[in-house]
Amino acid sequence: MKKKFYLFAAAAAVLSLTACSSDDDAVQANGAKTVAVNQAVDFDIYTASATRAGDAGIQTTSTLQTAGQGFGVFAQVSNGGDYASSTGSNFMYNQHVTYTEPSWIYTPVKYWPNETTKDMLGVTGAAEAAQTDKLSFFAYAPYVTATVGTGAVTASNPDQNNEATPEAIEAGITALSANNASTDPTVSYTMAYTPSKSVDLLWGVAPSGNLSYTAVNNTPINVGEGLPLKNLIKPSKDQKIKFLFKHALARLGLKVVAAVDQIAPGGSIASGTKIYVNSVTIEDAASPKALAPTGTLNLNNTSAGIANWTLGSKEKFKLVVSGTNLNDDLKTDATGVTTAEQDVIADGKFFMIIPTEGNAKAKFKVTINYDVVTTDANLDGGKSTVNNVIYKEILVGDDTNGFTNNKAYNLKLILGMTSVKLDAEVADWEVDGSTNVDLPRNQE
Repeated sequence: MKKKFYLFAAAAAVLSLTACSSDDDAVQANGAKTVAVNQAVDFDIYTASATRAGDAGIQTTSTLQTAGQGFGVFAQVSNGGDYASSTGSNFMYNQHVTYTEPSWIYTPVKYWPNETTKDMLGVTGAAEAAQTDKLSFFAYAPYVTATVGTGAVTASNPDQNNEATPEAIEAGITALSANNASTDPTVSYTMAYTPSKSVDLLWGVAPSGNLSYTAVNNTPINVGEGLPLKNLIKPSKDQKIKFLFKHALARLGLKVVAAVDQIAPGGSIASGTKIYVNSVTIEDAASPKALAPTGTLNLNNTSAGIANWTLGSKEKFKLVVSGTNLNDDLKTDATGVTTAEQDVIADGKFFMIIPTEGNAKAKFKVTINYDVVTTDANLDGGKSTVNNVIYKEILVGDDTNGFTNNKAYNLKLILGMTSVKLDAEVADWEVDGSTNVDLPRNQE
């Protein structure tokens, strides 16, 4: 039997989640507009049209609105200067923002600084300040509870590690930077080896089309799309401060389909034959290794839309889909692989993977173990079973950003099935002369 195996990778649509905040109205004084004295910092969230709601494990507005979830905010107030990482989060630390119809709320409420130098709105007698204070905001989701002095996460998401290192691990967000850290705010993350444990980590940046507004002192504010919301001056009336939540991880899905007696998926599997998947294994085949199961996300990204990761050890990266993680339809005595695409991972789930560094692509070694079972009454046991273990190495990613965040990659496993074809013909007799055998030999 000739066996063929093909692998293809494709990038799915980029997913995004966005958030914005609304401002208190400016105060009216003697019929003229002036600066609001106590203008609260508010938050709101909306979902961009590119987000595909309903994908298992993917964060949407609805999931963040779930009771007790929401998102976390770090903020810094600078006294007369620009954002400085060494100052740390001195205005908000892991501020939990939750949803209560119809608004996002948090406590304690914080207010914009009123030191914005001269008031330039033309209001007679308006107050002035010697300096301009600025706010810088950083956000992540979903929210986790952390010990403020250490950043240790108290929530638990236990997962069983892969077969190479079977010890138990804590998956998802494992730590935040401490409230006294003189650094950018950070989120530590551990990849789940069980897809149902995967956590879709988001971080907030300026939305599409940039964040642009005019501050109360008539200073133009413009933050480029995909960059952190830093050095913001108190906004004027009705100006919204918007977050675009982007996915900090790459999403990896698996599909399987049969191609019977042809290259492309399709054809017809003969009656009485089933293809059952036992397992699919994905390993880092790059040399040196390019993928890491742990990393730290700096919320102050320096490249627009690109997550700022510091990777942990690039070892022990091995994902196995089998047992309860395997789609029941592909298992023995079920439907099996068909000529229509099917999910390999149970319940339509995905692996969430920390991106590679720079523009390095991911090099996956994908191995599939499957059986071809054919009913045959003439055989002992009434069937034939042929086990196949096939693997292929494949590069995934693009030349500019490599295997990057905020993209959904799909590996499609195409099982090339070639039927055993029999033919026969009857050959003509080949005449090779004759030999006399005299029994007995007659007398002359």
